[in-house]
Amino acid sequence: MRLLLRVALVLGTTMVVPSYASAQQHDTMPDRTMLPRDVAVEVVTLFNAPNALRTTDVTTIDSGRTVHGDVAVLNGPVTIAGHVTGRVLAINADVLLLKGARIDGDLLVVGGEIDGADGATIRGEIRVYHPPLRYIEEDGRLVVQLADAPDDQWWRRLERRGRRNFNRLDVANAGAYNRVEGLPVRVGPVLYRDQGWGHLRFGAAAILRSASSFTSSSPDVGHDVSGEFRVGREFGVTLGARLFDIVDGVEQWQLSDLEVGLANFLFHRDYRDYYGRHGGQLHAALRATDNADLTVSYGDERWSSRSEHDPFTLFRNDLPWRVNPPVDDGRFHVAKLTLRVDTRNDAYNPLAGWYVLADFERGTGQIDHFAPTSSGGAAPATGPTRYQRGFFDLRRYNRLAPSSSLNMRLVLGGWLSGDALPLERRLSIDGPGTVPGFDFRVSGGADVGTCAAGTALPGRPAQCDRIALTQLEYRSDIRLSFTDGREGLRRTRFRADGEWVFFADAGRGWLVNSPGSALNFGRRELPPLSSYRTDIGGGLDFDQFGIYLAKALSVPTEPLNIFLRVRHRF
Repeated sequence: MRLLLRVALVLGTTMVVPSYASAQQHDTMPDRTMLPRDVAVEVVTLFNAPNALRTTDVTTIDSGRTVHGDVAVLNGPVTIAGHVTGRVLAINADVLLLKGARIDGDLLVVGGEIDGADGATIRGEIRVYHPPLRYIEEDGRLVVQLADAPDDQWWRRLERRGRRNFNRLDVANAGAYNRVEGLPVRVGPVLYRDQGWGHLRFGAAAILRSASSFTSSSPDVGHDVSGEFRVGREFGVTLGARLFDIVDGVEQWQLSDLEVGLANFLFHRDYRDYYGRHGGQLHAALRATDNADLTVSYGDERWSSRSEHDPFTLFRNDLPWRVNPPVDDGRFHVAKLTLRVDTRNDAYNPLAGWYVLADFERGTGQIDHFAPTSSGGAAPATGPTRYQRGFFDLRRYNRLAPSSSLNMRLVLGGWLSGDALPLERRLSIDGPGTVPGFDFRVSGGADVGTCAAGTALPGRPAQCDRIALTQLEYRSDIRLSFTDGREGLRRTRFRADGEWVFFADAGRGWLVNSPGSALNFGRRELPPLSSYRTDIGGGLDFDQFGIYLAKALSVPTEPLNIFLRVRHRF
C-alpha cells in the first residue's frame, strides 16, 4: 500500500451537537465568531420576558424539583436533573443535563454547549449557538449590542473599535507558498476613509517573492495597486480598479491557498500550476441581500509562462520539483460575470443550506506562443483567439439529525463556444480535492483526469476542455468522553469531539476541440458514465484536522490513498 500524504490547511471548526431524546433539532450553526442579529434580539427578548426562574449565576435544578414555567439563566453554568415544564434559555453558559432530566419546551443555548442530552428528555427543539451574546444592562434589563454581519470585511471590525479612518503599512502574504514564487509577500500602504454614505479604500503594494525577488540576479518583483469606493453599508454597490503584476493559479477551485501552501512547505508537493498575469482590471459588485452578490469585471492582461524555482521545504527538500507547465502566452481582454448565492448556516462548518457559484468568462486576445498539448494535433498558428467559458459549483448541505448530515456537490465547467480554451483556462479532475482515490498527476495513457493522451507532457498540465464532478458524503458525530463516573460531577479526564465521514466521488474531463483524440466528444455529447473515475472512502474529521482513506473503484489496481485535511472536504 502506498501512502500519499496530502495536507490541507483551511481555517474551520467542527461543531458537535449532542444526541437527545424525543426532540427535534433546528439547524442553528452560525458563523463561528458572530451571533446572528435576529438570534441576539430573540434571546434578549426571551430573557427580559416574565420567567418562572431567572438567574445570573450558577443554577441547579435538583432531581425531584419541578419548575412550572420557563427558565432563563445568564452566565451560569446550568445543571438540570429535575423537570422544567417550559423553556430553558442559557445565555453565555453551558448546560449539563443529568440522567432523567426533563424539559417540556425548547432548549436554547447561546455562547455555550450542552452535555448529557442523551440521558435526558427534551420535547421541544434544541438550538445551540456557540458565539456569545454581546449585551449591556440597562435598568435591570438586557440590551443587545448589534454587530455587523458575519461576512463584513476587516475594516468593519476596525470601525467597531472606533477607528473610522486609518492609514497603515500592510505586510502580509500575497498567496500560497509555491514552487514558482516561494513565499510571496506584499508590502505597501493601505488607506481607508469612512464617508458616512460608504467608504473609500486604496492600497499599493510591492510583491516580493522569496524564491526569486531576494536574489541579486533577478529583477522579479511584482505589484498590486487597487482602489474602490462603496455606496451603502451592509448592502450596496462597489466600484473598483486594479493594476497588477502577479503570479496566479491555473485551477484554484480544487484546494484553497492554505491547503496548497502547507503541502508545498511541508512535503514538497505542489497541487497547482501557475502563470504570470500583468495588466489592469475594472470591477463592479452589487450586494442586495444577505446571501447573494453579483460581480462584473473587465480586464486587459498579458499572460505568460513561469518556471519553477527551488524554494525550501521542511521535508523531502532534496527532491526535484514537478515542472511548472508552460501556458499560452499572449495578451487577453477578459470579461467576467460571477453570481454567488450562499444560504449556508455557517461558511466554515455548514450543516444546512445551499452554496452556488456561477461564473461566465469571455476572452478575446492575441496568442503569441502556444504551449504544447498531448492531444495529437499540430499546434495552431499564433493569432487572434476568442473563447467563452463557464464554471458552475453547486453544493447542498442537509442536516438529517442532530448527529448526522448528508452533503452533495456538483461541479460543471469548461468550454462553451468560440476557439479552444487557452491552456491556463483548462480544467482537470485530479488529486485530493476531486476524486482522491486517484493520485495527483501520475496516471498514464489516455487520462480522463487531465485529458493527457499518449506521451505525457512535462509537469502534466490540465488539458480538459470540459469537466464534470459529483461528490457525496455522510457525516455523523462521534464523541469520546471518559469521566470519573460520579453522577452530577462529570469531571472529564479526556474528551475528543469529531465526526465519522463516508464519501463517494465520480468525475472526469474530456476534450471537444481535438478531433481524432480518444478523449474527444462532440460539442453536444457527454461521455458515458462507465468512463468516469469513481472512488469511495471514509475517515475521521476532528476540530482542527481530518484523516481519510480513499480507494478507487473504476480502476481497482490503484493503491489505497491516505490524505489529511484540516477542514471539511467541501
